[in-house]
Amino acid sequence: TTAGQWSYTLFTESRHVAETVASAWVSVFWGSLTAGRLLMGMVVSRLGNGRVMRFSLAGVLLATLLIWLPVQSVSFFGLALMGFAAAPIFPLLTADTPRRVGAAHAANAVGFQIGASSMGLAVQPGIAGWLADEMGLEVIGPYMVLMALAMWVSYEIMDKMPVQTLVNRQSEVVGD
Repeated sequence: TTAGQWSYTLFTESRHVAETVASAWVSVFWGSLTAGRLLMGMVVSRLGNGRVMRFSLAGVLLATLLIWLPVQSVSFFGLALMGFAAAPIFPLLTADTPRRVGAAHAANAVGFQIGASSMGLAVQPGIAGWLADEMGLEVIGPYMVLMALAMWVSYEIMDKMPVQTLVNRQSEVVGD
């Protein structure tokens, strides 16, 4: 993620945080992502995919806003929150795929999701780096806020689409 890949540089080069402190907080980010993945299974079974997804998206948006603020303790908390909040998003989207596109197309759709995810993991931090080179490292905060908003809006649009519409569109792509 952009947060995991750029926060160390943002903290050390722009906000003058000690390298050991910045690296510790980046480790907290990755640890909270792992902990979030482990713990969210229990939460999803009680609250449901849609509710956990919206809590996660709200958490990611809040986290990006906190990281944007140039207050060290607030940014550090935002980074930890980002890992925890982002943890269930990809697994939930993948788990909901059969419901959205139908069982017959689920394997192909998950393949596309994994490919798009891999592309996003490469492209998004690259865009953040290009923007940071052009405008300075502090642009990473607002960039992450915009990406969090785009992700939430995209999810809400997709979630409001009738399942049959998604199945029909997938059939058109596959050529059934």
